Order: sequence, then structure tokens, then C-alpha cells
Amino acid sequence: MHQLNTLATPNIQFPLRLSHDLSNRLNQTAKSTRIPKTTLGRIAIQTLLDEIEEKGITTVLQGVSE
Repeated sequence: MHQLNTLATPNIQFPLRLSHDLSNRLNQTAKSTRIPKTTLGRIAIQTLLDEIEEKGITTVLQGVSE
């Protein structure tokens, strides 16, 4: 897995809109694990992108919709 924080390059911010339910889940997970929401988001995005690159978008999206 790639490093989540690389000091050589600056972090880039972008707006991300979440549904109320997903936002609540993120808040609860961050609170219970004591992992910042930013870190959880990075892990989730990295994991999804790795999975797409490995398995292909069609396979990944089929797994999400089930």
C-alpha cells in the first residue's frame, strides 16, 4: 500500500458531498476509531482505486451494487 502522507508533495483539497447517512457513518467511525476523517477518506479512496486498477471498474461496480 502506498504511503498516505508524502511530505514531498502538498496535499490537494477538493469538495466532497456525502449523503446524510454516509456522513453520519463517517463521523461515527472516526469517533470510535479515533482516526481523523481525512485519513479515513484517504484510505477509502486509495483502497477503491487500487481495487479498480486490479479488478477493473465493471467488476468493482458490480460488487458495490449488490
